[in-house]
Amino acid sequence: MAGKQHPTLKAATLLFVYFAAMAGSMVDLSIAAGYLTATGAPGLIVSGVVALASGLAFLAWSLWGLHRNSLVFPRLALPALAAAAAAHIAVVIWSVATPGRSLDVSHLAAFSLSLMALGGGGWLRRQHKTNDGGAHGLPRTGRLLAAAFGAAVVVASVATPGLAASMAGQHAVPHGEHAKAPSEGTHPGLTPSRHH
Repeated sequence: MAGKQHPTLKAATLLFVYFAAMAGSMVDLSIAAGYLTATGAPGLIVSGVVALASGLAFLAWSLWGLHRNSLVFPRLALPALAAAAAAHIAVVIWSVATPGRSLDVSHLAAFSLSLMALGGGGWLRRQHKTNDGGAHGLPRTGRLLAAAFGAAVVVASVATPGLAASMAGQHAVPHGEHAKAPSEGTHPGLTPSRHH
């Protein structure tokens, strides 16, 4: 009934699910990069391959779903999201319980994003498909745009710290230093203008 009376809510939830899955895939890919480039135990390589496969799968799923404008492959995707969330929270618990280690923010962010996508996907799956063709048949554009902006802000607020805490984020060049040369403070190809 909610889907029939509130098509904007269904459309906004669908966007939220795929935004969360896409952001989670980016965090998974950054985690994979850290594991695959680290020198250490063979278990890190296996974890990196799993994180890489998970990131690519969720990225493909979110792009395909956005293209189709529907919840695609829910029988596969929702259990996969639950498994990813369980794996991420296991790493978070292990990192907190291990002496000398701190909270793994990247895995915590990936866990949160997996739960967001799982919760929204579960809600959408329970909704009945309707096509009444009446006034409630299409989502309202303004409300959907506002919901998309809100979903992007929420997802970004979780994904950004997760990406920053990953190995790739820790080795990133800080903003504002991209154009500076080490000796002059400016880009080597650019010379400061003397004229106004």
